[in-house]
Amino acid sequence: MRKIKIFIAGLAAMAAAATIGGTWAVWTQQLLAKNEYMTAKYSTFLQEDFESPKGWLPGEETRKAVWVKNESTIPIIAKITMNQNWVRREDVTALQIPVAGGAPVEQVVAKKGEILPSVFTGENGKEYAAVLNFNRDAVVVLSDSRASEPGLRLDIPEVSTLQEAVGKWLLVSETPDETGNYTFYYMGMVQPGDSTPILLSSVRMNPQLETTVTGSYTYFEKDDTVSGGYKKVTVDTVNSKYGYDSSTFTLSVNMQTVQATKGAVETIFRSSKITDYIAGYIAGSGVYEADSVKTLYFEENNGIMSYAPYRTSDGKVEEGNWFMSFTNMVPGGVYKDKLLIENNSYKTYSLFMRIKPRTDAEQKNDPRKDELLEKIAMKVYYRDQLIYDGKVTGYHYSGSGNEDMQGLVPLGVYGRNRKEEIRVELVLDPNLGLNDDGSYRYADVLTKIDWEFMVQESISPGGDDDDDDDDDRPGRPGRPTTDIPDEPVPLTYVDVPGSDVPLTILPDPEVPLSFMVPRTGDDFPVVPLAVTAVVSLLLMAGFGILGFGKKKKAE
Repeated sequence: MRKIKIFIAGLAAMAAAATIGGTWAVWTQQLLAKNEYMTAKYSTFLQEDFESPKGWLPGEETRKAVWVKNESTIPIIAKITMNQNWVRREDVTALQIPVAGGAPVEQVVAKKGEILPSVFTGENGKEYAAVLNFNRDAVVVLSDSRASEPGLRLDIPEVSTLQEAVGKWLLVSETPDETGNYTFYYMGMVQPGDSTPILLSSVRMNPQLETTVTGSYTYFEKDDTVSGGYKKVTVDTVNSKYGYDSSTFTLSVNMQTVQATKGAVETIFRSSKITDYIAGYIAGSGVYEADSVKTLYFEENNGIMSYAPYRTSDGKVEEGNWFMSFTNMVPGGVYKDKLLIENNSYKTYSLFMRIKPRTDAEQKNDPRKDELLEKIAMKVYYRDQLIYDGKVTGYHYSGSGNEDMQGLVPLGVYGRNRKEEIRVELVLDPNLGLNDDGSYRYADVLTKIDWEFMVQESISPGGDDDDDDDDDRPGRPGRPTTDIPDEPVPLTYVDVPGSDVPLTILPDPEVPLSFMVPRTGDDFPVVPLAVTAVVSLLLMAGFGILGFGKKKKAE
């Protein structure tokens, strides 16, 4: 019986020694919240339904339908410019009398490569050599942008205000600009998978066009060398204006599209009353907020740290706890998300977090993934205070160690019913553009990075505290005698053996022993355990000697 008492006393001594040594630096719980970022697929096409006619004649109409198709994963704004020109494709000859006189000979009256005007003088004044037939149901022009020459007006409806043009193609001016271009804006967003209305329907050659050689005439002139004393002379008549035969008509159609955000429209398109209207009233703000609420919470019954919602895999996505998930990011876009933190349990915790880059093969096999992370700026707000402004990787642009979120960031002590919020704002580099070959280097690139949350349970005399939200004051029952500050504290770098990523820890003077933050790499508390073991052995030895002495005395 006496041996059993001595053994129990030894266990008590070990427990006492453990208490003397303080709380070992281990995490009570850890949880990963995953984040993914992906640039939008950007793919737009100028669609055309056209078959070049053979032997195109005046008055003949040929179908040429033009529209824009959006196969991106984001809405776009579309702009089209048109330019028409006529070019002589071969020399035109005619029988003409030489300047010096003599018999008619074949002479070049129109040269190959000659550029012909797109406007000629017809029966009603100036008219277009090729008449463009627009889709009257979907193309309009402002009433103050009509052409001054009646013959140069296009057969499209007019509107008085920009609001009336919404949902249609708007012609900037019926008078081509100095380069001969017509410019059209689609006054609406083209959604992913959709197309604009047809802009152009067909082209007709003006029936008034004439050929270069309009005919021939014959006359007789005296020539004593021939029978009868007169010879027959035939010469060709040539159009005194322009002949459009032996030429090629080309209608150049060019498309330009941008993501449907205010910033993109203002940056890419030249400012005008039309583009300002598109930027202000049609394009999106470029600010995107997550539509789901994420919550990190401690369960009421057992105090286990949990996360909601949990994303299950459908074979296409990675399952797990997902915080930020933005997969249609566009240059210059602003992306917002927030994470609620709630303690619904009767336990008290000290909460920390850090950003944890991925090292898996999926991330490392494509260097663009880490490159893309470097091009996303991030601001983090906690309790409505900005605690970080830098890259989404957790490193500040300046390399300032005090703003490194890959080290531990204390978020304070969470007693029962305490609720806080983390807000995040991201901006994808607005200068993220095209490669030299016209391709997007980061198109469809999916990159990921994790946020890790860690807690230590606070156990102190007096049991759990009451339900007050704001009893973080020192000395309260169930609270540590010293609070971990809610404001970010200066962090100290430590080198991690075998790792090229430095982590940070809280400085010892700032943290009470009962809430000690484990130093990186200390997976097992060797020093505290050694101290505990030595003290325990000494105490057990003392109890053993005491017991042996009592036994000798009894004998």
